[in-house]
Amino acid sequence: MSTTNVESRVIRAPVDRTWDALRSQNFAFWSLVKSVEFSSSPSEVGGTRTTTFTDGTVQKHRLLALSETSRSLTYELVESEPAAPSLSAQHTLQVHHVSADDTSFVIWSSDFSSDRSPEVVADA
Repeated sequence: MSTTNVESRVIRAPVDRTWDALRSQNFAFWSLVKSVEFSSSPSEVGGTRTTTFTDGTVQKHRLLALSETSRSLTYELVESEPAAPSLSAQHTLQVHHVSADDTSFVIWSSDFSSDRSPEVVADA
């Protein structure tokens, strides 16, 4: 049985702008990211991105799915230096329109294999 961690947040920006920022997968909005390099187009399913973080951690992720109609993308971590506590996980980002005030509701879910400890899941 897998374990899931879900985080969500309202972003005070129109849904199209929020989706554009997440779909690009360059994480320019995240201060912990130093750089991102792509093996192919960021929207190519099966393509990888290598993210270098400001603390020196380098991770490679593979895009598993991308849907323009549902504004979602799913990826997995395939390499990490230093080693990550869990490589057996799929992460999905979804962006929804909040019609009341034209903002965005973002859901980030992580599905871990059943061999992951509660501490690893909570830290996701």
